[in-house]
Amino acid sequence: MGGNHAKTQKDKEERKESATTIAWRKTCRDLTRFSRCGITCAARLVHTGARILGPILLCVGVGLIGFVTHTGFFFLVPMLEKEGLLVQISLSTTGMFLLFNILYNYARSAFMDPGLPPEYEKGMAELRSHGEELGEAQMKQCKKCNHLKPPRCHHCSICNRCVLKMDHHCPWINNCVGWRNYRFFCLFMLYLCIGCCFIIFVCLVFFKDIVIFRRRRGSSISRLVRTRILMAFMVCCSILVALLILGGFHIYLVLSNQTTIEFQTNFIRRAEARRNGEYFRNPYDLGRTRNFQQVFGPYLPRSLRWLLSWAAQPPSGDGIRFPSLSRLSV
Repeated sequence: MGGNHAKTQKDKEERKESATTIAWRKTCRDLTRFSRCGITCAARLVHTGARILGPILLCVGVGLIGFVTHTGFFFLVPMLEKEGLLVQISLSTTGMFLLFNILYNYARSAFMDPGLPPEYEKGMAELRSHGEELGEAQMKQCKKCNHLKPPRCHHCSICNRCVLKMDHHCPWINNCVGWRNYRFFCLFMLYLCIGCCFIIFVCLVFFKDIVIFRRRRGSSISRLVRTRILMAFMVCCSILVALLILGGFHIYLVLSNQTTIEFQTNFIRRAEARRNGEYFRNPYDLGRTRNFQQVFGPYLPRSLRWLLSWAAQPPSGDGIRFPSLSRLSV
């Protein structure tokens, strides 16, 4: 009787433990499910916010450029009459050149297709017709949009499409930065940086009394004009600081032939290789000059022809295959 009682008690404890384990597993599954739902909802909210914020920031960017341009041509230049006609013409010509390149590269960055890969079946058929030998690891099919997904191609959840050599989605241009418009994006930042430096230089050289919040006796400059010039000066200083940080990062990416996405993954791979006592190098890094030509076309950096994007040749390639260290298309 005692043995049977002990066995019955043991069976009850096992059943109780089994029920507790099942309940715990169910709770873990429910928490995991709720977490996934929460992450999915948060991601959708962020993507929706980005779609709404993109056009707003695009208008804000155009508005800031227009405000600084209007202040420069309608307030700063006319006030330089005492400096001579040659100074006015020189500053106006320089300002027009910078403004044209800023707006041109901004428009191409915002409204140009960054690079859409072909549909999977069509793309594979074209590659086979050219005698390409490709494996599964090289050419894949995007599970979200069913397009060809070659190396360096990523699916943008905000634009809901694949982008060749995707760098990132920029809300300030309301577009992805990819294979076709990356050089315009870089030149837009460069010319915008030069334009900000130009306005700051003009203000500091010719309008020191305005910039440092002093007003000379007998000055004919009205308070409204002083306020506009100060606002334009502060806007240019703020944009310049941001561009120096972002632009410096993209200079490094161009010279090392990386995208922003690849920089993040390569950073992890480099750390793993360092722990294993190995050396990691970006397989697309062909040297600074060739890396530069991969973005700005067949020009040497010292030629300066690449600065005129409206007259320069685009980089060679199709955005699907890229040269690597092994001289193979990867």
